[in-house]
Amino acid sequence: MLESLPIDQIKTDFIKALHQHVTLILSAEPGAGKSTRLPLWLLENSSKITGKIYLLQPRRVAAKNIAIYLASQIGETVGQSVGYRLRNESKVSKNTRLEVITEGILVQLMQEDPELADTSLIIFDEFHERSLQADLAFGLARDIQQSLREDLTLLLMSATLASDELNKALPDAFVMQTTGRSFPVTVDYIPIKNIRTWRDQTASVIKQTLQAHQGSILVFLPSSGDIRNLASALSELENEQLLICPLYGDLSLAEQQQAIQPSHNRKKIVLATNIAETSLTIEGINIVIDSGLEKVAIYDESTLTNKLVQRNIAKSSAIQRMGRAGRLSAGHCIRLYNEEEFQRRALQSGLAIHQADILPVVIEAARWQVSQLSDIPLLDLPNDVIENNAWQTLININVVDEKRKLTSHGEQVVKLPCHARFAHMIIQAKALEQQHQNKGLTYLACLLAALLEERDILPLEQARGNSEISQRIRLLLSNSKNYKHRQILAQANKLAVKVKCKPLPNLPLDNIGVLVYLAYPERLLKRRTNNGEYLASYGKGVTIDEQDALLNEQYLVAAHLTQFKQQLQVRLAAVINIDQLLEWGLVKTSTEDILNYNEKSGRIKASRQKKIGAIVVDEKLEKSLFDNEKVYLIWKMQLEKFGLTYLNLQKDDQNLLLRWQWINLTQTESDLPDVSEQSLISNASIWLQPYTSNITSKAQLSKLNVSEMLLSMLDYQQRQLLNELAPCFYTGPTGRKCAIRYSLEQSPIVSLHMQEVYGMKSSPTVGFGNTQINLTVELLSPAKRPIQVTSDLAGFWQGSYKDVQKDMKSQYPKHYWPDDPANAQATNKTKRHIKAK
Repeated sequence: MLESLPIDQIKTDFIKALHQHVTLILSAEPGAGKSTRLPLWLLENSSKITGKIYLLQPRRVAAKNIAIYLASQIGETVGQSVGYRLRNESKVSKNTRLEVITEGILVQLMQEDPELADTSLIIFDEFHERSLQADLAFGLARDIQQSLREDLTLLLMSATLASDELNKALPDAFVMQTTGRSFPVTVDYIPIKNIRTWRDQTASVIKQTLQAHQGSILVFLPSSGDIRNLASALSELENEQLLICPLYGDLSLAEQQQAIQPSHNRKKIVLATNIAETSLTIEGINIVIDSGLEKVAIYDESTLTNKLVQRNIAKSSAIQRMGRAGRLSAGHCIRLYNEEEFQRRALQSGLAIHQADILPVVIEAARWQVSQLSDIPLLDLPNDVIENNAWQTLININVVDEKRKLTSHGEQVVKLPCHARFAHMIIQAKALEQQHQNKGLTYLACLLAALLEERDILPLEQARGNSEISQRIRLLLSNSKNYKHRQILAQANKLAVKVKCKPLPNLPLDNIGVLVYLAYPERLLKRRTNNGEYLASYGKGVTIDEQDALLNEQYLVAAHLTQFKQQLQVRLAAVINIDQLLEWGLVKTSTEDILNYNEKSGRIKASRQKKIGAIVVDEKLEKSLFDNEKVYLIWKMQLEKFGLTYLNLQKDDQNLLLRWQWINLTQTESDLPDVSEQSLISNASIWLQPYTSNITSKAQLSKLNVSEMLLSMLDYQQRQLLNELAPCFYTGPTGRKCAIRYSLEQSPIVSLHMQEVYGMKSSPTVGFGNTQINLTVELLSPAKRPIQVTSDLAGFWQGSYKDVQKDMKSQYPKHYWPDDPANAQATNKTKRHIKAK
C-alpha cells in the first residue's frame, strides 16, 4: 500500500476537474507528491485518458529517475507502462502509456504529428522554471488545443507557480492548489567575506557543518566545475562513514543514482547544481548549504553565442533550496549570504525567452509554418530586434527564404536533432564530401556538432590558452571510455545515421575550420597584429591568448567566443584555409574600391579589395581608382581632425588670415567671406577642392600655396578691397615700407623709428570711413629698441615727448631730436648728414 501524501486530499476533485476542463493549473507545495503520485492516478483513470500521457521534466536526470520510480510503484520495470524518452536514449515500448520526457522531445513529437492524434494529456511539471523549450512546447501544444484538438488536456504543475500571471494569460484554465509535506527548517546566514575565495570558504563551512550536525548535506553550487573543485578539496574526508557525491547533468545515470539513493548507514555530502532544486528527493538529506549562486546561459549578441553567467539566484529558488532540507525530517539551511541580501533579491528569475538564444525557437516556428513568434500562443515573446536577427541568421544559412518559409535545405536541417547551425554544417559537409571526394567529412561534421553542443571536454585549467578544436577531436576519439565522451560519440553516431554516413578511422581533420565556418560564417577571423588581435567578419575585434598555439595563424574561425575584461576572446577555434573557402565557393565575397589615407606614410592609397564581410582577403593597388572627390574628402577629414595647421601654413598665409579676419571683425560693411577656421573647413570645397585633384601625399599638400587658395574665394574688386582696408605695409613719410601686424585682440601695430614720423600731426589709420582705426605705432630708438607705444601720435607730441626727447638726446646725441616734432622734417639720417644736405 502506498504511503499517504498531501496531494491525495485533492484526488477526487482533480479527477472530476480532469473530466470537465482541458486546461488545468496545479500549484502544489514541495513534498505534496505531484510528480510521483498524480501520474499514477492518471494511469488508473483509463476511462477519461485513453491515449498517451506525456509528463514533461525540464532536466534529464529528473526525467529518468521519476520514470524509474513510477514504474517501481506499479511493480514494473521502466519501459513497460511507464517509460522515458531523452535526447540520446529512451526506454519505451508499444505498451507504454505514460512517457516521462523533456520539453525538446515533445516539440519534435508535435512537429512530426501536429494533431498528437494518440495523445490525451500533456503534463508540464516544474513549469515555473520556464525554460525556452518549455515555453515553446506549451505554445505549440496550446496552438494544437485551440485549433485542432479541443479535447487535448494540458496540465501545468509547479511548487511555486506564479498563478496570478498564468490566470491572466490562461483565463480558461481551472486552478487547483494543495499543501505540501515538509518539516520545519531553521535558517542560518554565514555570508561569504571574499567572493574571490568563496570556494575555499564554502569548503570550510561544509567541514564545520559536518562536525556540528548529524545527517547528510546537500550543497548547492553554481556549476559542474565548482562541484569538481570542491569534491577534490573535500576528498580527504571521504571514508567508510562518509560519501561525497557530485550531482549534475553530465554524469552517468549510475553516478546520479549514487547521489539520490539511500547510502546505507553512510552520511553523504551531495554537491549539486540547481538540478536538485525540484523534482528529485535525495534520501537522507536534512542539511542544505546554499551558495546563493547559479550559472545560466544568456545569449550575447556581440559574441553570437550563449555564455554561462554566474549570478545570484532569485528568492523563489532560495526557498526551493531551503525546502530540500525539510522533505523527510526537520532540517537546517545555511545560506552563504546575509539575510538583508536575501530580502533584496528578485522574487523570480528572468525568463529564458528574454535571455537565451532563440534561434532554435524561431526555426521551430518556421517549421510550424508561421513567420513570426506572435502567431504562436506563447506566454511571453522576445524582443522584436532579437527575433528579427534570428530570422536573418536562418536566411543567411539558407534555412528559410526571404518570406521566412523553410527552404528545401531547411527541410533537411530541421530533421537533424541538433542546433540549426550544426545541422546546416552537416548537410553541407555531405554535399562537399561527394563533390570533392573528401572522405570522412560528413562524419567529422557530426562529431563537431556533438562536441560543440556540449560543454568543453577539457577542464577549465587545461582549456585556458588552448583553443584548438582538433585537439578535442583527437582526445574524444582516443578516450571513448570516458562517460562524457561516450555521450558525445553516441550523439555523433545518431546524427550520422540520420544523414546515412559511417564513421571512418581516418578523418580529414585539416578541414575542421571549413566545417566550423559553415556553422559560424560570422566568426571568420583575420589576424591584425602579432600580439593576438583579430578582426571578425561581422566587424568585431577579437583577441586570442598570447600563449595559444593558434596565435600566429593568419586566419581562424571561432566556434566559441567569450567576453573577458570588455574584450571578446577566442575559447574554441580552428585554423582555416581561406583559399579553400574561395575555391569551394563557400563564401560570398564583395568587391570594394577604396581610397585610404595612411597617417604613418602620409599617403593616400587607391586599391580594389575583395572582402568577406569586414575582412579583406585580397587587395590590389589601382591608380586608376583615384577619384578627385574622394581624394578631396580625405584631405578635408584630416583638416577636421587636425585643423588648418595641417596645411603647413607659412607666415604669409597666417598674415593673410589675420588681415582678412580683422576686416570681418571691424569692417562689417566689407562683405568678405567668413574665414574663421570652422567656416573654412566647412566650406573647403570652395577653396581647397580645386587644388587637390592630383594631391595624393601629405608632402604634396604641404607645398600648396595656401594664400593663393584662400584668395581664390575673392573676385578682383574684393581683392582690391582687402588690400585697401588691411594693407600689408604702412609707407611712412620717408618712403620706407613697414609691415603692419594685425591682431583680433587689439589694434594693428606698425614699428617705426621716431625720426621717421616727424612732421606727422596724427596717427596713421587703416580701414575706411566711420570704421577707420588708428594704427598703434611702436616708436623705436636709433638702436631699434621700443621707446614708446601710442595710438595717439598728436597727444604723444604734446605730452610725454619732452621726457623722451631729454632721454634720447643723452643716449643718442648724434641724432636729431627737434623741440617741435609735429612740424619737423621726417628723416632717417643723423644730424651730420642733415646739415651736410
